[in-house]
Amino acid sequence: MRRTLRYAAIWCGATVVAVSVSWFGVRGVLRNEFVDDVNVEPFLAQTIAADDNAPRVVPPPKPTQKPTPTPKPTSTPTPRRTTIKPTTSKTSAPTPRKPPKVITVKGGEVVFTLGPEGCRLVSATPVSGYTAKVARADGWIRVDLAKGGHGTGVFCISHEQRTDTWEY
Repeated sequence: MRRTLRYAAIWCGATVVAVSVSWFGVRGVLRNEFVDDVNVEPFLAQTIAADDNAPRVVPPPKPTQKPTPTPKPTSTPTPRRTTIKPTTSKTSAPTPRKPPKVITVKGGEVVFTLGPEGCRLVSATPVSGYTAKVARADGWIRVDLAKGGHGTGVFCISHEQRTDTWEY
């Protein structure tokens, strides 16, 4: 019995040493190949639990126009000659908005809007027991609906005007 345990201990030790040596030899190559050529920008992540009574993830609206300053009144008004002309209003047809894209997965529901300005997260609603984690960077938004170590990542990619899901 002792002989068997000794052989098992020696085999486990040799396996650990071999895996460690292999990892330290390969990790530099893997890091150079896959990590160095990717420009990762920092992003802000938010986490919301479904069981909490916390507000849902809703980004603040982006201003579309800068406010115009009000003109200052002059001290002496100058008389002007006014001519009444018929006015024609140039009303442009409203640009059709795409309806929001609703993605329903096992962990909850995520709603995006896709438009010429990119994608925008409308809401991320996890089901009971799941959490929603939002990550943003230029050109994409990722929402993870997770429970424990498993969940679904929902992506919105601005320049491709599409959404995608990924199970893990």
